[in-house]
Amino acid sequence: MTTTLLLLLTNAIGGSSYPAATIVLRAFPERDAAFLRLALAAALFAPFTWRGRARLAALGAGDWLRLAAVGLLGYALPLILGLYGQHLSSGTSASLLACLEPVSLVALSCAFLGEALTGLKAASLAAGLAGAALIAFQGPPGWRAAVGGRLAGDLLLAAQGVLWSLYSVLGKPVLARVEPMDFTAATTLIAFAVAAPWAAPGLSPSSWRAAGAGPWLALVYLAVAASFLGALIWNKVLSRVEASATANFIFLQPLVGVALGAGLLGDPLSRWTLAGGALIVAGMWAASRGDPASAAAEPGHLVASGR
Repeated sequence: MTTTLLLLLTNAIGGSSYPAATIVLRAFPERDAAFLRLALAAALFAPFTWRGRARLAALGAGDWLRLAAVGLLGYALPLILGLYGQHLSSGTSASLLACLEPVSLVALSCAFLGEALTGLKAASLAAGLAGAALIAFQGPPGWRAAVGGRLAGDLLLAAQGVLWSLYSVLGKPVLARVEPMDFTAATTLIAFAVAAPWAAPGLSPSSWRAAGAGPWLALVYLAVAASFLGALIWNKVLSRVEASATANFIFLQPLVGVALGAGLLGDPLSRWTLAGGALIVAGMWAASRGDPASAAAEPGHLVASGR
């Protein structure tokens, strides 16, 4: 039960990040939003990196290569692509196209981590995809409705969803040898280190002064809740279960993102959205009830692991 609750919490936080990012992008350029979010998150993790420096120093070159790949390909790059994609598209599209992450996560976990694709995983994945499709297309899928004049932004958001899966697939083997807190702190600092040189030349400090309280609060929320707390919880769970066992819960993100978009940003909430949400919940329920990998993580293990 603890595993399920933690997965629900971290993906609810992930879903809430999309409307929060929409608010941030109303006041901050994409470079500034990425730089400030990663800078704040890196500052939060810096003391923990120092505390775990001896454990991190003991890792081999292969593990450090994976940490670098996670920080660059699985964190900094999808975060940046997502901000540009969301600017060209919408927060609702961003939360819905995040559904490419669990699909990629299952496929890559089976291909590179040797995890099994059980019938239950496939069925719950199908239910989640079907639910997300109903929400995205507001009915049976159609290409014309999918494009909606925002193809460039949606393609960037689709790439973001695929790249986010690399965070878990590349990081899973390292989490067998390092504490989740050390892993999360190190990859966040690496992400900031690779993004800062790209962002710094184009920063617009004038936008920081002009931004109101709402965008600043949303930015702090993204750094503290999503980049710090959400990532830490995710890695705590990932250190104890198969990567593919977490995939179905990612479908909670579009449900939360669309619900908050309707409540905070005035996005429409239709019967198709409700029907899609029901399918997503059904898929998550099936995965949490019957997946042996998920059930294998006892509450005591997760409490002791520290992610």
